[in-house]
Amino acid sequence: MWVISKRRFDVTKLRFLLKNALSTKLIRTAMETDETGKTNLESLLDSYGEKTKLSPVQRMKLYPIIKVLDIVKKSFGRDTETFKKDLKDPVIRKIILNSFNSLLTYGLSTPQNFHMPLMVVWNYTNDCNLRCKHCYQNAGPGGEKRDEMSTEEKMRVVDELHQNNVVTIYFSGGEPLVAPDFFDIAEYAKKKGFYLCIATNGTLMTEKNVERIKNIGFGYIAASLDASTPEKHDTFRGVPGMWERSCEGIRRLVDAGVTTCIQFTLTKENFDELPKMFDLREKLGAYKVIVYNYIPCGRAGFENDPTPEQKEEALRIMYEKIDAGYHVVAATAPQLGRYCKEKNASSMIIAHYADVKSKELSTISDIVGGCGAGRVYCAVQPDGLVTPCVYMPHLVAGDLRKQSFKEIWQESPLMVSLRDKSDLKETCGSCEYNGVCGGCRARAYEYTGDLKGPDPGCIKNKEVYYSLIGKLKKQEKQKRA
Repeated sequence: MWVISKRRFDVTKLRFLLKNALSTKLIRTAMETDETGKTNLESLLDSYGEKTKLSPVQRMKLYPIIKVLDIVKKSFGRDTETFKKDLKDPVIRKIILNSFNSLLTYGLSTPQNFHMPLMVVWNYTNDCNLRCKHCYQNAGPGGEKRDEMSTEEKMRVVDELHQNNVVTIYFSGGEPLVAPDFFDIAEYAKKKGFYLCIATNGTLMTEKNVERIKNIGFGYIAASLDASTPEKHDTFRGVPGMWERSCEGIRRLVDAGVTTCIQFTLTKENFDELPKMFDLREKLGAYKVIVYNYIPCGRAGFENDPTPEQKEEALRIMYEKIDAGYHVVAATAPQLGRYCKEKNASSMIIAHYADVKSKELSTISDIVGGCGAGRVYCAVQPDGLVTPCVYMPHLVAGDLRKQSFKEIWQESPLMVSLRDKSDLKETCGSCEYNGVCGGCRARAYEYTGDLKGPDPGCIKNKEVYYSLIGKLKKQEKQKRA
């Protein structure tokens, strides 16, 4: 993806162009199709920088969009020839087409609702070679069984996501590499122009598997490590010897030139490990540490959920890394965006999508927003059920065996409700950082039974956490007994 230059990203000018009274008409014109089914915008992307390929009438109609592309080109420090190549990249084209459709459907908003998700996390299989304490999917030996899709059904899912300009497929599980047809489907998806990632426990990164990953061209691999030493990690993962195998897998990936991140789930049990994970990242040569929100669902219980005070301390630790300019951290906790805004940070984390290096660019975080469940991304389950988030494994929005992906994303009452932040309960509802954060909807649901409830993981909602946690722990203990 593009490396952001130090030049000022003129968000004000871009906002003016997109929120101008004529913008809706302009965007509608851009998305009109010709007799071949190609949109005017696609024709423009094909011809950018080459005056002869568009007629004078087309150029006149699309002139404001040409100016938008010029602003983007300058802001990212790209010359015309390089930018022309960028616009032929299928990933970038999907982003642009998806964004224009989103503006046409919802207008420019903060946070932005998307015509189609930018990312689909695909829980590819519920099979796994480990038995982790915190598995949101309750996967692996003795875990939940699902009527998983056939290879043919999976290919149809890829086709649907492609037709709807979904940008990224993030394969998760279970352990994706356990599935016999995983690489066949991944290769098929890559040929369709997707940006591909894998969330893996890292233990199956044999030389052969690493070679296939490199040849297919995955954007990055996120391998799990939950501690800086073997004992704590292996206890967490349920199988001895896995820390060494995961570290070996990360080294293989790094040595092969594959961008590799460490994914670390913050719990009470491993809270003290967070600073050490950044040292381990450097030692292993990994790109970033992705710090995952602990959500008490699946096998994850309330007793291991960090307190709001612990979470705020974790935000401080991550912020120090960001503010120092290291850019070695990402997080799924939407509160990190709030924390950076409170500190008037010189850099900004945009959820787990990206980090940006200037205050001007941090305005993008207002548009992308915090919790993206049902708004920016969703999850596909092994049996074809669609949920708003991987941490909502049983809140079903639709079934790909019976419905189209487009119908589920755009019409499911569950998805539609999650896009509306106007009715969030207190204090999330009145928080000045509602747009950039809005709280984790999965955490709110697990604690309060209400998708629009307050997120008890935030320090601003600590009274909610302490009023509920004792009762929830007791209920959980009785249920297990």
